[in-house]
Amino acid sequence: MLRIGVIGVGRWGRNHVRVLKELEAEGKVRLEAVCDVRDDVLSSIRDEFKIPMAKTDHREILQYVDAVVISTSIDSLSKVAEDALTEGVHALIEKPVATNVNDAIKLWRIAQSNNVIAAPGMIMRFDSTINKLKELLKNEDIFYIIFKRLSRRPSHMLAYPILLDLGVHDIDLCRYLTDSEISEVIKVQRIRLTYDEILFAFLKTVSNIHCIIHVDGVSPHKVREIDIATERYFIRADTTKNQILYQSSLNTGEKERIIHVEYREPLKRELEWFINTVKQKPADYRPSLYDAVENLRVIEAIIAKA
Repeated sequence: MLRIGVIGVGRWGRNHVRVLKELEAEGKVRLEAVCDVRDDVLSSIRDEFKIPMAKTDHREILQYVDAVVISTSIDSLSKVAEDALTEGVHALIEKPVATNVNDAIKLWRIAQSNNVIAAPGMIMRFDSTINKLKELLKNEDIFYIIFKRLSRRPSHMLAYPILLDLGVHDIDLCRYLTDSEISEVIKVQRIRLTYDEILFAFLKTVSNIHCIIHVDGVSPHKVREIDIATERYFIRADTTKNQILYQSSLNTGEKERIIHVEYREPLKRELEWFINTVKQKPADYRPSLYDAVENLRVIEAIIAKA
């Protein structure tokens, strides 16, 4: 049985613990240990989920587990991941994996040297609506994609650039949905407010598809929409409603059609994939730290142009 630990059990790390306990009940993994620098948070999680080991120093659990999920603060992700990968422990590292390209490349090299799985936590790739959308786009000639990711950010996240927190999802989706790397950052508009920031980035892929990213931490309403224009259709995917609307882009009078996508928790799908990847250790798997590095390259290019 694969032994796994969770390092960082705050708001999002707690979700990892919850889902891993579900997978433990299904006989797919054993949640062996949790770790957090805050004693009160750690004690609460340990008692609620009946976890055998709880430590405040992540290095103390590495010899007792085969793999870890790292869900610490953004600025500590790469250091914790480096410790785990150096010890030969497989790791699912929450996005953005690191705060810069060089640190992400360093993790990639350590993982390769130690022959361990190191995957970025790009949860949107495991969203059922996103994968239905990717299926619909398979034979389409895409003109542009507009990503809208709007919502108030919690106060503890305001210390980090919005691209590292929220925007990284849509940069990754631009690459994932188009099966193409981003070749150019055409234009960036960044609006700094007293509470947070708003950012618009105009990107172009190697395959000449334009991706426009609108991300902000100001909107009181949560919006997660993707608009796509292709040769044949206009498509809108809404991952909060698990539905896709599409209509002919030609003047045919065709009515809008709606696809209701069956919901399955993306986090559970992601963790199942990670567990299976660790067990099978394929030579090639995605998402990988290659994706984390490419996402960070784009983020750095956007910041340089803002």
